[in-house]
Amino acid sequence: MIEFLKTLLGDALSIFTIMNPLAVGVIMLSLLEEDATREEVRTVARRSAKAVLLASLIIFGIGTYIFQFFGISPFGLKVFGGIILLMMAFNMVQGHGKRVNHSSKEAEAAQDRDDISIVPLAIPVSVGAGLATTLITMSAEASGWRDYLSGTLAIITCGLAYGLILQRMPFIKKKLGVNGLRIFNRLMGLIVGSLAAQMVVNGLLALHQNFTAS
Repeated sequence: MIEFLKTLLGDALSIFTIMNPLAVGVIMLSLLEEDATREEVRTVARRSAKAVLLASLIIFGIGTYIFQFFGISPFGLKVFGGIILLMMAFNMVQGHGKRVNHSSKEAEAAQDRDDISIVPLAIPVSVGAGLATTLITMSAEASGWRDYLSGTLAIITCGLAYGLILQRMPFIKKKLGVNGLRIFNRLMGLIVGSLAAQMVVNGLLALHQNFTAS
């Protein structure tokens, strides 16, 4: 039971730091009009949380099958995913917010209050390359139902926390201020960077062992 809780905590920490709902919340407020009501903020937050939760569960659920279908080594993705996370971590530590890569049509859709909850908030801001590779790696490394249960519970927990933070984002931003949010973002960057470095090292060691064994 203790080992399961440790795994659950580790999975949740990885997902939450990469998801970085505070940074997503700042983007949400910048996309919403200044006169947006509290109910509008809550509606966007709930819809975005549902989309993030559904997308994350799907990616986590089919991750193993993706590897099996393409014959990809999970250790190779671990190295590549770690590099992606390292790039994200450097960006966060330098004090930059999440960078959003989306098309001009998606940018136009973001101007609609009803649309920003899915695009770009849920995808690609929250569920981007970093979180996707992390979830797929977790799925590929799962060795039994306990690992799948741990990952699923971690995703659900982070999804709920994501929704609550986005709903309370106007209050959080007012209390923390711009400098407070930047400090928190840098702290998250340190955690993401540490996780990324560990992923790269573990992936390289596993690939080296497989190469020498063969």
